[in-house]
Amino acid sequence: MTDEIRQALARLAEPVVPRPDPYQRLLRRVRRRRRRRLAAASVVALAMAATTLPSLGAADRQPTADGAPPYQAYQPASLVEEPMVLRLLGSPTRGNLAGDTALIAAIERGYRSARTQLLVDPALDEVRVLLAHDAPGARTVVVAFLGDSHALLRHGSGRPGASVPELLDQTGTPDEPLPLEPYLFFGRHSLVDGRHVADLAVGLAPAGCRVETSVDGRIQPDGSVLRTWQQTSTDGFVVRGAGETTERWQFTCDGVVRHAGPAAGTIGPAQTISSDSTTDIPAALTASGVRELQGLLGSNGLTGPTPRVVWTGRLPAWVPGAPTAALVSSCSTDGGCAGLLKMETVGRADPESAHLASDHRTGTGTPGLIAVPVPGEAAGVLVAGPESAVRAELLDRTGRTVADGPLADGVAAFRIDHRQVSRVRVFDNDDRLLRDVATPRLAADAAELAEPTVWAW
Repeated sequence: MTDEIRQALARLAEPVVPRPDPYQRLLRRVRRRRRRRLAAASVVALAMAATTLPSLGAADRQPTADGAPPYQAYQPASLVEEPMVLRLLGSPTRGNLAGDTALIAAIERGYRSARTQLLVDPALDEVRVLLAHDAPGARTVVVAFLGDSHALLRHGSGRPGASVPELLDQTGTPDEPLPLEPYLFFGRHSLVDGRHVADLAVGLAPAGCRVETSVDGRIQPDGSVLRTWQQTSTDGFVVRGAGETTERWQFTCDGVVRHAGPAAGTIGPAQTISSDSTTDIPAALTASGVRELQGLLGSNGLTGPTPRVVWTGRLPAWVPGAPTAALVSSCSTDGGCAGLLKMETVGRADPESAHLASDHRTGTGTPGLIAVPVPGEAAGVLVAGPESAVRAELLDRTGRTVADGPLADGVAAFRIDHRQVSRVRVFDNDDRLLRDVATPRLAADAAELAEPTVWAW
């Protein structure tokens, strides 16, 4: 008996070895990988071999004879090697719930237990809560699932004060794997009293990055934008609840602007107008165009009055479907304008198209002259000038005229690749120049309303 007690006490005196921290384990793997890649000429072969390795888990397992997979098909995780991704995964939990250690531990346990339901490979056996925050109208969390060299993210949101099971119920799994990136967009609807309300927007960067917002952008006559920025009190993240996303965001890390763009997940309240509608199509188009342009101005942090109708009519036969369209415009106090061309859809609309806003195009100009692309792949440009304008010239960035033609009541569509057009001029009957406007967003071939999105992670 004495010997047994002595042996038991000896075992108790053995040092306790803590489980390795998953992020430090992952970081060591990344460092070793980089050293190997730089060590010898075999780096190319190693890199090529790495790209052919099967993804974590059962995503590549073959189905059975009846076509059903023998195991759950997990979404592939991303290899972790980008510096900003490493910084994100190594950041402490942030948000106004980060200090609730019991809640954070419960979130970790809940998401770890729910890996299979969330299509997360059980090999990603560590969970790190990157964000836990109560916003107006919603509670939201962002969690990372970590393995030795791979990781993936999941986002959940629910009602204010939602429990961990409720957050898991509102997490779901995206149709396609989300990229593992420092900054995340989410446009998830918060569920309140059984009804959907405005989108919840979340932006998340590594800790230490500065977050700024702007709501006072003013489009200039040359198409540029002037605005001021306000720094938030948060560390590398921003969360906006219902009715709070009328702004532009900017993230700066180590003195470099890594991201600048519209508030996450907000594209304006699009409405599809189909040719089989029983309503008055021109009236429906103008009303919808006004709402959509107001939404786009807000989500981009731009100021402007209620949009006015500039033109309604049918686009030329060479435009796909020759749809009926309406052009609306809103001008800032500095004399620059945003224009939106709203078009009917041909045939019955896809239910998803209302959310994609695929039936409108945007451009910039001045109170007397707006130019916007028309539908189709580089199909053309619609020019709307003063009623007294009878001719328009479209110029490229070198000043060369790439299109020239008559206007009817100041309006015409030109069959020209809109990306070639950097300036538009309109003339009266005496060939006097009436307006001369730069159109930088046409040449940029971008979906943004007035400013390019910066993405430099």
